[in-house]
Amino acid sequence: MIVLTKKLLQISRVHHRIITKRNKYIVLYALCHYKILPEIPSDTPENNPLLRSNILPQFSQITTQNCVNAIGRLVIEYESGIHQLDQKLYDADFQRNVQNVILPLDRLSGPLDFAWGAFKLLYTVRRNDNLADAYVKLHPRLLKAKREKYLSASIYGAFKELKENEKQLTEPVRRITDKHLLESHLSGMDLTDNAYKHFQSVMKKLDQHRINYKMKLKNSTSSFYHDLEFDHVKHFPREILKLFAVDSARISNGPWRLILEPHIYQYFLEYCNVRLLRWNAWYAYNVRASSTSGQSLNNSIEIEELRYQRSELAKVLGFKSYADLSMKTKMAGSVENVLEMITTLHVKSQATTLKEIQELQDFAKQNGFEEKLELWDIPYWQRLHKEELFNLDDAVVRQYFPLPCVLKGIFNLCHKLFGITIQEASSNVDTWHPDVTYYKILDGNGKQIASFYMDPYFRGNEKSLGSWMEVGQNHSDVTGSEPLAYMIFNFHPPVSSQPSLLTFEDLKILLQKFGHLLQHSLTTIPYADVSGLTNLEWDVVNVCPYVMSSFLKHYGTISSLSSHIESGKMISPEMHETLVKKDHYMMGLRLTEELYLSALDLELYTKREFWTNVTKRMWLQYMPFPFDKTVFQPCSFPEIFCDQYPAAYFSNLWAKMIAADVFSAFEEVGLDENNKIQQIGHRFRDTFLALGGGCNPGEVFRKFRGRDPCIDALLVSSGIMKKNHSS
Repeated sequence: MIVLTKKLLQISRVHHRIITKRNKYIVLYALCHYKILPEIPSDTPENNPLLRSNILPQFSQITTQNCVNAIGRLVIEYESGIHQLDQKLYDADFQRNVQNVILPLDRLSGPLDFAWGAFKLLYTVRRNDNLADAYVKLHPRLLKAKREKYLSASIYGAFKELKENEKQLTEPVRRITDKHLLESHLSGMDLTDNAYKHFQSVMKKLDQHRINYKMKLKNSTSSFYHDLEFDHVKHFPREILKLFAVDSARISNGPWRLILEPHIYQYFLEYCNVRLLRWNAWYAYNVRASSTSGQSLNNSIEIEELRYQRSELAKVLGFKSYADLSMKTKMAGSVENVLEMITTLHVKSQATTLKEIQELQDFAKQNGFEEKLELWDIPYWQRLHKEELFNLDDAVVRQYFPLPCVLKGIFNLCHKLFGITIQEASSNVDTWHPDVTYYKILDGNGKQIASFYMDPYFRGNEKSLGSWMEVGQNHSDVTGSEPLAYMIFNFHPPVSSQPSLLTFEDLKILLQKFGHLLQHSLTTIPYADVSGLTNLEWDVVNVCPYVMSSFLKHYGTISSLSSHIESGKMISPEMHETLVKKDHYMMGLRLTEELYLSALDLELYTKREFWTNVTKRMWLQYMPFPFDKTVFQPCSFPEIFCDQYPAAYFSNLWAKMIAADVFSAFEEVGLDENNKIQQIGHRFRDTFLALGGGCNPGEVFRKFRGRDPCIDALLVSSGIMKKNHSS
């Protein structure tokens, strides 16, 4: 039984009298539905650290129950605040202006976002069953609460009034207004009752088919394994071999087992010297969740249902196709613009791709391989070819990049480019692990403008794999909050007295995440709803990360990050040149694969023909290998069916294109010209880093570059085309 305070009960009753049943709110529904809490939590800032949004989180004091109670209470307070604003806006005399509409919404989101950021962080870095269970139950509850403001008829009407006077609004307020109107429209607010019932039915079916697709893929993936013999793994490096060991205490003696987890599968294709086994693994991986897996695990019907329901969703909301709907939240703006990019890149890179494949074929033949290279051969022979071409051991490279030296170099680069200072300030700061450090970001006057935590090392099952930046708190002039972020990595931990040593790939990841951090931290937008990374279009989210990692092409930059662990010497120009060439190796084929998947994604969400026909047609159009009709790769392509990229897989490629053009501005003035580079860096800060989601990305680019984007910069930066090439 949930106990209501008198005030909350009044809010709920009044609201139900006013709003139509289609859009009404039920403040306490989900806490009862999910059976998380027996009553409204009585927690206060005095006894729950997550309710103190005015200070840094006290991680050593946070328990699972704190997380549950804080999120539960803040969700109720957030929804109650939405309801109160909703009621006020039904009063005709209540002015619909920034002060009465935008600012209250900004104030409401801060405490909940702060608590959720810390909770989500702990779920990924301090995993345990209780915390995971609470997160899984509370996550949909949070999502529901955050959608509430888009389902209020009166708030929607207020934003429509703001839109009517948009010439009087600042750019950030226009962006908030446009975002709210779009989100409300996509939530069905403009639909008649009958259309809305259909909308709800479609959304329910979509959710179910997404779950079905994911579960079938998961079960199909886990159902395959292949026990390996010593001859199958004898060329595997020890670090990789231990991923295949059934018993971690018997890495060298076996037994070893191949499973279809993506990273393990990829390593197997790279290192297994038995072609038949490579084919077997490739085939098993690419027929997952298809008819080959059996009817109960076949995703074919889920693909067609997901396509159909998304088409219905687009239709009921007034769009020609789901791909057209998707473009409403992309800088690209239209399917035609994306297809133009894809087609142009394909035409200009096709010759390079074919040349790369022929060179690899020649290399394989020189080494005794008489067959024609197939897809299951490519990773194995690529590895051997790279070893011969570049003769560069990752273990040797890592010795030049101890993490403390790399961070110092990155901090200096940020100071040079953007005029900021990054200082460690871990003393007396409560963290979730002894390895975690805390940093302040200061502007040119020494004033703190943001801060972040860094958790750098792998910790086994306790910590999720991968690297990411988690938002702890957004910048808001309304609440006076400054940006807070969590930087999470899984680098090799220090060994004995030796610090963590980074590979070239680690350097790219580190700089990319700093790109996200800088855009989050250096924003000048006054409202949390559009500051930093918030409200960025999907296809520009990774622009700043790619710009930052592009500096690794510059010897002056990478040398400033290096100091040999024994000699203290910087990396040599020759080794740097080799690293860049190795990074560009067979870039044409990598680009071709990305173009194929991007084109396939858009075609599936614009055309009606059966998915197998679409797949074959797009494969023959883009891929330089024979089409295998027994392979059903879309059945195991969750990114576009049950994850975040339906009709949006191109987004990463678009971000690369924009970033390459942005970085070319630095190259044009000369990367060794410090004064000129500083000028470009400050312009980059004043546009991409400062404006973030508060300005249309096309306008941000034009403010920085003075023109629209050009596609050639991506081809040049990838090594596919030379500078000033006319074709």
